[in-house]
Amino acid sequence: MKVDRQEQEDARRDRIARAAFELFARSGLDAISAQDIARAAYVSRTNLYRYYPSKVHMLLAHFEKAVQASRDDALERLRAGANPQQVWDKVTGRMADLGVRYRHLVGAVGQAVLGAAPDTEQSGATADRAPGDGLRTALTLAALVQPVLLAMQTQGRLRPEANINMLSLLLVDAFILALLHGGHRDQREVLRDWQDRFSLLMHGALAPDSAARSDLSR
Repeated sequence: MKVDRQEQEDARRDRIARAAFELFARSGLDAISAQDIARAAYVSRTNLYRYYPSKVHMLLAHFEKAVQASRDDALERLRAGANPQQVWDKVTGRMADLGVRYRHLVGAVGQAVLGAAPDTEQSGATADRAPGDGLRTALTLAALVQPVLLAMQTQGRLRPEANINMLSLLLVDAFILALLHGGHRDQREVLRDWQDRFSLLMHGALAPDSAARSDLSR
């Protein structure tokens, strides 16, 4: 059976992003060259840039794939009748764990999502990031949060007038800023910081509704 050309292209693209992330995870973005990635992905350096114009593009591509997998898992749990609060705890717990485990990569992802050009030099790349890449990653993150918040709203745990789309984007920005500037030592500290920001966004600084606070702060 002849393998579809597009499938081959997609497989090669995924292989490059995965190989790049594994190298970044071990040594950081700055220490890895384009040649290192090309060698690990079994492609030429020219081919590498045909798929991704920079190392940040590779990092974001792998990150978005991981976020999409988490979203698929969350949707499956919600469809199976899981408590939205428990799904929320699992989603945020996993993201907090990744944020601590790969804290040396948070800056590149965070700056791209928040619209700032990463400081990393890209050997041979034409640009650090193309317009819209960070926005796409932000929307991927928001899409992870939206179904859980919608289910919580349906259950009456969130205010009925809350704009879920807007709230999801605000939470993504707030959570990334927390990772960038929080100086957290472990997952628990990240979750506590995120819960404080969630309460402020949802209920206001003066009178947050304690009934809607999650177990994340415990």
